[in-house]
Amino acid sequence: MLNVFNKSKIVFGMLLVLLLVGCGGAKTKKTTTGKLQTDADGNVLLTKEARDDFQKATQMIADGDKSGWTADNCDAAIKEFERFEKKYGVAEAAYNIGAVQAKCGKTAEAKSTFERVLKSYPERLPVKQLVLAHQAAMAIEEGKEAEAQKLLQETVGLGPNTVEAVPAYTMAATLLLEKAKEGDQAAWGKSQTNLRTALAIDAKYMPALYQLAMLYFEIAVTLNRPSYLTLASLVFDQAVKTDPEFAPIYHALGRILLHKNELVEALKAFERAFEKDPTLFEAYMSYAAINLNFRGYEAAKAAFEKAIALRPNSYDAHMGLGVAARGLGDYALARAQYKKTSELDKNRTDYIYNLGLLEMDYENTGTPEGFEKAAQVFEMFLKNATKEHAIDPDGPKGPELSYVDKAKRRIATARKAIEDIKQAEREMAELKKMAAEQEKAAKELEAQQKRAAELAEKEASGAAGPASGEAVDEAAVEAEVAAMEAAEAKKAAEAKAAEEAAKKAAEEAAAQEKAAKDEASKAKGSVKLD
Repeated sequence: MLNVFNKSKIVFGMLLVLLLVGCGGAKTKKTTTGKLQTDADGNVLLTKEARDDFQKATQMIADGDKSGWTADNCDAAIKEFERFEKKYGVAEAAYNIGAVQAKCGKTAEAKSTFERVLKSYPERLPVKQLVLAHQAAMAIEEGKEAEAQKLLQETVGLGPNTVEAVPAYTMAATLLLEKAKEGDQAAWGKSQTNLRTALAIDAKYMPALYQLAMLYFEIAVTLNRPSYLTLASLVFDQAVKTDPEFAPIYHALGRILLHKNELVEALKAFERAFEKDPTLFEAYMSYAAINLNFRGYEAAKAAFEKAIALRPNSYDAHMGLGVAARGLGDYALARAQYKKTSELDKNRTDYIYNLGLLEMDYENTGTPEGFEKAAQVFEMFLKNATKEHAIDPDGPKGPELSYVDKAKRRIATARKAIEDIKQAEREMAELKKMAAEQEKAAKELEAQQKRAAELAEKEASGAAGPASGEAVDEAAVEAEVAAMEAAEAKKAAEAKAAEEAAKKAAEEAAAQEKAAKDEASKAKGSVKLD
């Protein structure tokens, strides 16, 4: 019930200005108006010292990306770029303030900074393109696809052949790929065209290489064109040669290997991805999903927890953690995670099915009440199931059932289990009753035998002659003995009947066959009484 590869988002690598354009060695100059002097292209003329200063600031971003962002290094990088912007009035520094804020999860502050950059530096088109592209990336993360497309078009419109437009082409290709996977056939070609344009401008732009590898992979899988797996592998090789430290490309390799059923190598690729970038959410999810499918619950649990630390509101990550916890026997944690998913997305009902599994297969006490509770949960799932839940993964002729059909089968199994348990309880009660009657009959027979022995002893004593000289009433003794024998015979017959009834209940088929034979035998030797 967990598909971490469904519409997973690419990590968009936004361009950072690592070196400002200027006249080598030229000193910073001010015009008579007090503004910084620029060249014909609008680039601020900076001294070598200023450029080195800016380089040190951008290195703080690289260090934060590598080691992980904390409150301390976030604040330090932001303050450094604020200082640089205040001193030199450089738009690129202002943009990087917003970029760092976005990396540190300060979304509101980043949005405010980007708006300020657009208003304060309207003449700096390259920076404006970067800002618009970053705003588009944020819109994609928030699910605002129409807004993102508008921003991307505006970015490209400011300079279709500029390096600053490359992220826009890459993100546009990503959106088109999602449309293609949803059935828009024309989107496959459009996505490829955007990526080729991006790489024609900047052949070393790693997010574009990553996305091209994923495009070929999706064509191979979705359109059933195996040759595209070879193309995807070739793009991966090119990307690794270009930048072996770019973590997402190893995630792409993992996807390719997983499709080839090379599970061990796929796990290694995903692990390498999050080792190179501890913030790569998708790599943790993919690594956890494979472990989950092969009952590696401890490893899956650890990876899902890492993913949740990065994205606390991820439905799939919480769902995966719940499944891993269930496998480890931590049912309380599993139930808590399912509850969390129900709060995160009211439109997704996967958690109900998993809750049913927990009730039926793990926490079930084996009583009619336990199975009934599980059946009711699966009935709730059917009431809230989506169209996706009714789709057979391998088609109507394949062995795999849809989740709707699985739920129906679970309900039928639970209800049959309830009836079987109740029938077994009825038969057991009948057997106990028969056993009690047999025990009672045996005790009564024992008592009768004891009384008979006592009478026999008394009779023998009377034959020798009573010491008192009184005559023994032999007729009375004989009558009593006869009555006891008759009672014993009756009890024995009842005991035998009870024994036969018990055997009949325990071995129903044999009893029915015996009854049939007895019926036939009686029919042959019966005497009709008028």
